[in-house]
Amino acid sequence: MVYTLGVICHGTHDAAAVLLEDGQVVASAEEERFSRKKFDNRFPAQAIEFCLAKAGITSQELSAIGYGFDPRRKVGLKALYVLKHFPQSVEMVVNGVPIARRMNGIEQDFREHLGYTGSVYRLNHHLCHAASTFLASPFEEAAVLALDCMGDWESCWWGLGKGHHISELEVTDWPQSLGLVYMTFTDYLGFQPLSDEYKVMGLAPYGEPRYIEQMQEIFWATPQSYQLNLDYFNLKLQPTPPLYSQKLVERFGPALSKSDHSIPQYYRDIAASLQAQLEQVIFHLVKKVVATTGSRNLCLAGGVAMNSAANGKIPTRGLVDALYVPPCAADPGVALGAAYLAYQATTGKPQRQVLDTALLGPEYNDEQILAAIQHRGLQADPLSNPSQQAAKLLTESKVVGWFQGRMEFGQRALGARSILADPRLAEMKDIVNKKIKFREDFRPFAPSVLEESVAEYFHYDAPVPFMTQVYPVREEKQAKIPAVTHVDGTARVQTVSISANPRYWHLIDAFYKLTGVPVVLNTSFNVKGQPIVNTPAEALDTFLNTEMDALVCGGYLVVKD
Repeated sequence: MVYTLGVICHGTHDAAAVLLEDGQVVASAEEERFSRKKFDNRFPAQAIEFCLAKAGITSQELSAIGYGFDPRRKVGLKALYVLKHFPQSVEMVVNGVPIARRMNGIEQDFREHLGYTGSVYRLNHHLCHAASTFLASPFEEAAVLALDCMGDWESCWWGLGKGHHISELEVTDWPQSLGLVYMTFTDYLGFQPLSDEYKVMGLAPYGEPRYIEQMQEIFWATPQSYQLNLDYFNLKLQPTPPLYSQKLVERFGPALSKSDHSIPQYYRDIAASLQAQLEQVIFHLVKKVVATTGSRNLCLAGGVAMNSAANGKIPTRGLVDALYVPPCAADPGVALGAAYLAYQATTGKPQRQVLDTALLGPEYNDEQILAAIQHRGLQADPLSNPSQQAAKLLTESKVVGWFQGRMEFGQRALGARSILADPRLAEMKDIVNKKIKFREDFRPFAPSVLEESVAEYFHYDAPVPFMTQVYPVREEKQAKIPAVTHVDGTARVQTVSISANPRYWHLIDAFYKLTGVPVVLNTSFNVKGQPIVNTPAEALDTFLNTEMDALVCGGYLVVKD
């Protein structure tokens, strides 16, 4: 057996680890799920420990480790930038040196934490992104596009994947970065940058894109790629506010200090304008990549590929024939790509795997679950059919915590660590937002739909297993599932197959048989500001500290009095 480990850490967010056995994923997890620090960027010691334990090996049995950064790349460009922008660049150097020091000390981390002294490959960050999507995709050949804020001084990478090989064709260097644009406006709108960008995407449909012309002065498509007017940005390596310059304030007015439920319409229109212009630039890049590579299959990765609203429009507008976005499109996916590339570098063997599941994390048996329930002095009712019982509770207007099997890898809850509700009840959106998630009222919820029924409810007819794309809800179905239909008539769809997640599929199927609707409301099992739950104890604590009605945890049911 050849074991290779992929690791991402010491960036600005999202440390993770992925373990391969003979090129196939055995285990993967983000460090935040163990440390309980959201977006934890530190060395993922606990995630690595889990991966090794899952395979039943020690670090001495690893053939190689791939690390998803190489800070030695583009040193000349970095130095040139510092000199060109001196003295404004002094703060960037002060922030950047400790980051580079931690990254350059990665071998020492592996020695100290793991006792590992074998091969460590420092890898191109965006090539890892590319590998995480193409080598996990079902395509023999595909255009590959990676978009994020910045990694190894790059922010946009595209190329061609063919067979087991990925060729780089074009790169855009930081600070020309679409991720930087969205992160900056996230800050301007009163949200937390490098954390709350998805909130801006959710806010956008509540506005009108009235300020497209102003956005086009800030960033726009060019024949070669795209361009930013850097005068609007306060350029930093760390996402410490303010990220916007005084010029952006002069253009749009005072920034919001904190966004909550009462965001003025003007700022909602800014969010809509930002989203609309971002989509136009992404569509331009997709057209260019497809035309250059000659492939109408597209693989996306990078933090910008988490923009599911833009993703869904790529196939529906006919820009590509097929689209693949992995469940870990943001930086955790870099660990997956690093593991793939380390395996190829170590063995010289071509190896690919169609990643059709994100259920790659820790799992807990019923004995462990029962012990956690009893430790809290709660009554545990054994269930002969957890899926059937959970479906019945949903039809009774109950909000149900659903904790089953292996935890998801990536930022979406996909039916292993989920909170579920009846999508037919319009009031469920407000109930779950206010009483359980404790979050903003404009935030939408996702529908989980039987894979066999997706075209009946949505304007799309292909699997979307990882909740990475937004599609329109069919007009005649919107009144049937109002709790998961966003204000613009769309939804971030997750299709569920019986092969990938049988217990969750059977839950939705049971709900379908009881109600005639093959859809449930699905949101992540956590509250605002916390990572998704990992252990039964964390699930129980979240259940007890919110107004959830019931918890189906493995083969047991816990209800509140």
